[in-house]
Amino acid sequence: MEVLKSYTIELAPTLSQHWYNVWRTIKENQKSEFVGVFPSSTTILNAYPQSAHLTRWIAEKGWNEAQQIKSEAGERGTAIHKGIEHLLDGHELRQGYMIPGNNRPIGLEEYWKLSTFVTWYKEYAPEVLEKEVRVFSLDGGYAGTFDCLANIYDQLTVIDWKSSSAIHEHFALQVASYAHAIEENTDLEVIQTACLQLGAQNKNGYRFVVYPNWREHYKVFEHVKATWQYENYDSKVKEKGPPVLDLPDVLKLDMK
Repeated sequence: MEVLKSYTIELAPTLSQHWYNVWRTIKENQKSEFVGVFPSSTTILNAYPQSAHLTRWIAEKGWNEAQQIKSEAGERGTAIHKGIEHLLDGHELRQGYMIPGNNRPIGLEEYWKLSTFVTWYKEYAPEVLEKEVRVFSLDGGYAGTFDCLANIYDQLTVIDWKSSSAIHEHFALQVASYAHAIEENTDLEVIQTACLQLGAQNKNGYRFVVYPNWREHYKVFEHVKATWQYENYDSKVKEKGPPVLDLPDVLKLDMK
């Protein structure tokens, strides 16, 4: 099954935030037509109100230390995502294993969280249809990459893997944006969305939170996008457009 067989979606070259370039394949002549550049769902959700807990944490740590901790957590999250892909491709993992495409071996914390993914998988036995697929919504004006589309107990479900210490409120909005994009571009009907938190402090070692009313969450996402649009574009006198770099294909010095 191909979720977006008529489109090509690629990360745009940016120094901050995530944006995507989108092309559409014209069936008649198989040529590509540039659709546009779209902000990612996660970039838009930067406009979601910051929790009081996070504000206190940044104040206690200091901005530089907090950013360093977030960067390291992001690296661990990337390793865990790659580990999940590796497992779903039918391969095995061992502690200290170098996952193809990752820049370092799996650490102890990452291996533990991946073990909780295996525990969840054995319990729910999902029928995985797609994983790590880029989608976009022309109607909503955004793009993104969803982690997994699966049938769980015969319910078509869009799932996001989370390695964070908690399930945050805006996670539901993020995964709802993916579900909306899938339905906009296919004839599929998404029944529910979900977030799987790996390494939770409970007896299972994970939390699996299902959102059956994801369309209500998408409505909130639209409001957040309106706020993001206003803050980044509408309220500014001069607009430079998306922060996408225009780079040459090749760099070369004309040496004499």
